[in-house]
This record gives sequence, structure tokens and C-alpha cells, in this order.
Amino acid sequence: MATGEQTSGASSRVASPRLSGHGLSWAALILLVVIWGSTFAGLRIGVETISPAWLVTGRMLSGAFFLAMWLLIKGALDGRTRAHEGVKVTAKAIGWFAFIGVAATAIPFVMYAHAAETTGSAVMAICNGGTPFATVLLAHFLTSEKLTLRRMIGVLMGFAGLVVLVLPEFGVEGGGSLVGILLAIFGAWLYAIGNVATRMAPRIEPAMSSLILIGTGGIVTLIFALATEPFPAQASSASIIAMIVLGLLPTAFAMFVYVWLIQRAGPVFVSFTTYMSPLWATGLGVLFLGEQLHWSMIGALTLILAGVAVANARRRTS
Repeated sequence: MATGEQTSGASSRVASPRLSGHGLSWAALILLVVIWGSTFAGLRIGVETISPAWLVTGRMLSGAFFLAMWLLIKGALDGRTRAHEGVKVTAKAIGWFAFIGVAATAIPFVMYAHAAETTGSAVMAICNGGTPFATVLLAHFLTSEKLTLRRMIGVLMGFAGLVVLVLPEFGVEGGGSLVGILLAIFGAWLYAIGNVATRMAPRIEPAMSSLILIGTGGIVTLIFALATEPFPAQASSASIIAMIVLGLLPTAFAMFVYVWLIQRAGPVFVSFTTYMSPLWATGLGVLFLGEQLHWSMIGALTLILAGVAVANARRRTS
């Protein structure tokens, strides 16, 4: 993906692509925040008549279907000469993304769905806030993104913003069961493993890697759903539509952007969606659901955005 940005040899244009590329990464991050932060409404509609395991299964399998259709259409439009130019889908790449799909996508999806049955969303948000911490630590030991004081301060600022945002909800929703909290914490670490593993995996086309990731995860969740829960034969049309929309946007399209952005900007940068998505979801509640605007939203917005900026600030080179 960097080849197109490096083809120009004109020295007068060296600085511009770097700035535009950094801005593109931020735009992609915000897009992920918007999509993932809007997921909760679809989940609420889906689980009305579809159990969590079957909702996750339908979401992932429909997402894999949309990605497969996109690759087929893209291949037909590009033609045989360009469809796989520079892209080698090796057994190693399939193994990497299959691992991410099962261990770092399907399993935490199911864990959070079951944690939600006994644990409030505010508590789960705090537990999920461990994802950037775990990502920073794993990236330090496994990738070139080393842990620095600046990066840790940024992560702590973002986490503080998340706490400020969800703190008022503790009194309303209460805490949660020990099992639910442990599921949420372990799920956060699995998400972090997925962030770093996506960076370390062989680079293939993001749509293809996303298809492998979501497809293998969908197969595992299908086996789990068949073994644990009855088929939702009485699912409403609203729940089915919600499941399909979840497969198209927060799963298929967002996973494509997620893989592309990690390859471009690194796992630590992408992990900050954990802090920003709840903020967006809260903003939607204020704008469209008549919820009140609290001081915590303003404080959380300031802390989270400042934390992202501090943790991902680029050093000036002269």
C-alpha cells in the first residue's frame, strides 16, 4: 500500500504525502469509531429475538459473505492481470489470520455477549479499557513499537477519559458478577493479541485477510451456537435485518479498515478505538435518544483525544 506513495521522485513533494498519509490514518480511525460506536443499537435489536451466540454467528458469516462477494466483483473488474498483483495468499498468512479470527475475534465476541448478561455496560467498558494497555505491552515485546513514557502517558490519559465517561453509570447499573468481569477482562487481552498479531501477520490484501479472519471465526461460532443454543426459528424481521447490517458494516467493512489501518499505523494507534467508541455511542444517545449531556462527556472527550494525540505524536526529525 505504500508503493503508490513512494513512486514520485520529486523532492518538492516529499513532505506532502507524509502529512496526507497521517491525516488518512486519523480519518480511518474516526471511521472505525463511528461504525463500532454505533454497533450497540444493532446489538440491542438483534438480541431481542436472536440469542447472543447465534447473533454473533450470523454477524460473522454474513460479513464473510459480503467480503467474498466484494473480492469476486473486484477480481472480475480488475481482470486476471491485476487481481492478485503483489499479493501472495500463502499457507502461513491463512494460518495467521485464522488464528486471529478464532482466538482474537470469535472467542471475545462470545465472551462479551455472555458477560453482558450479568455485567453492566459501564463495568464492561472499563474492563475493555485494558485493551490499549495490553496492546502497548505486547507491541513492546513483539514489534518495533516500543513502550515509551510518552506513549504510556497517552494510554493513561485515554483510560482516565473512559473512566470519566462511564463513572456516572456505575450508580445506575451497579457492578457485575465475578465471572462476567473476568470474561470481559480476558476478552480485552484477546483483542490486544489480535491487534498485535494483525501487525505481525504476513501482509496480504486487507479484504482477503479480513475474509479469512471473519470466515474462520464464523465457523467456530457456528459450531459453538449449534452445540449450546437452539436455532432462532422465531427471529423477527427486525432482528434479522439488524444481524445483516452488523455483518455488513461493523464486521465486514470495519474489519477491512481495521486490518488496513493496523498495517499502516500500527496496533497501538488502532487500540484507541476502545476509548473513543463509547464516547461516540454516548453522543448518539444525546443527539437522537434524548439523553442528557453531562459534564463527564466534555471531560472524557478532552482526555481521550489528548491521550490519543500524546501517545501517537510523531517525533520531529531534522
